[in-house]
Amino acid sequence: MTADDRLSDDSDSHGPGAGSPVLVLVHGFADTTATWDPLVTALGDAATAHRWDLPGHGSRAADPTGLDRDDAVAEIAERLRAIGTPVHLVGHSLGGYLAMTLVIRHPELVTSLSLISSGPGFRDPGARMDWNRYMDRIAEKAAMPPATAGLGHQPDSFVMDHVREIDRPVLQVLGSEDRRYSAGAAYLQRVLPDSRMVTVAGAGHHPQATHPTVVADALLTQV
Repeated sequence: MTADDRLSDDSDSHGPGAGSPVLVLVHGFADTTATWDPLVTALGDAATAHRWDLPGHGSRAADPTGLDRDDAVAEIAERLRAIGTPVHLVGHSLGGYLAMTLVIRHPELVTSLSLISSGPGFRDPGARMDWNRYMDRIAEKAAMPPATAGLGHQPDSFVMDHVREIDRPVLQVLGSEDRRYSAGAAYLQRVLPDSRMVTVAGAGHHPQATHPTVVADALLTQV
């Protein structure tokens, strides 16, 4: 299957198409493309949005491939090349972590980076081990195959080690009630020279779903 085949077979696209800003939306762990439905509606015809399920999720729940960070990022890069133009990359939670990895490795594919309720991971091995166990618990609670948890694992400190290399405009969107990601977001604000933060009052971990108009307005300032 070529990149073009994969993009057309399982990718959902919405918007006016040619000539409009291109957004790519990457969802989080134990989630699906449905998390973006309210945001896509709020964007309307202001941009063209592409989205697809990550390996092991949603329509690809039985897909045994790509169940680690590096394989997932390689697949996203392949899909971005199929789109054929640099995109405004938007990632929620795990999707933001994957998006940061991609921008570090393939900056030519991305015009701007937007992170929703996300963070750069951990440099401390013990903290990464705790995080990986947390992903295992989420996968078990969601009745996902154990191997799928590998997609949410942090195998190393790659993003933390290279995050200062990100040279694209960065927007962070964080719910005021999302305590788990506040420290990581604050760290990114300190180390990224072209970064700004939008805090969504009253929102938790999924502001794109609960406050889609606020998030859409913020994203459109990036395009």
